[in-house]
Amino acid sequence: VVAWLATQGVSGEMAETVALASGGDLRRAADLSGDDQVARRHDAWRTAPDRLDGSGAAVAVLVEELRGLIDEAQGPIDARHETELKDLAEREERLGTRGSGRRDLEAAHKREIRRLRMDELRFGMGTLAGVYRDRLRSTPSQRDLAALDVLRDANQALIRNPNEALLLQAMFLRLGPQ
Repeated sequence: VVAWLATQGVSGEMAETVALASGGDLRRAADLSGDDQVARRHDAWRTAPDRLDGSGAAVAVLVEELRGLIDEAQGPIDARHETELKDLAEREERLGTRGSGRRDLEAAHKREIRRLRMDELRFGMGTLAGVYRDRLRSTPSQRDLAALDVLRDANQALIRNPNEALLLQAMFLRLGPQ
């Protein structure tokens, strides 16, 4: 992915971050290559363990911040969806609503947003896993090994389409302070 991004004109460090965030998906990598906030989201996830102090308040603040960053990443998609719905409404006005495809378009929009949010959560969990793996390499500890299990469990829970905030809160509470 990094090599492909280089052929697309994406520079070294940005290409590395985008490749990590894309999870090997070239479509997502292409979308992220123009996202100037991907590095900011990466840093927010990477520094998350250092912000955990064992309190629910710290977890709540962290989860809201991370979800806000995901919301920001969703912004361009929301704008495009709004334009598509506006264009559809104009077409319905001219031609009528029968067979306009509104339901299909709205369903496709929901799927696209869900995919983006899942991709962002997996990117975040992958970033966290990298932090704990790096710690294990330098000073092996049972705590960091257990953190990887917590992250694996949270990643598997994404399959069941859980409440995003509750999933993250439970995950960070289990990770605990460093």
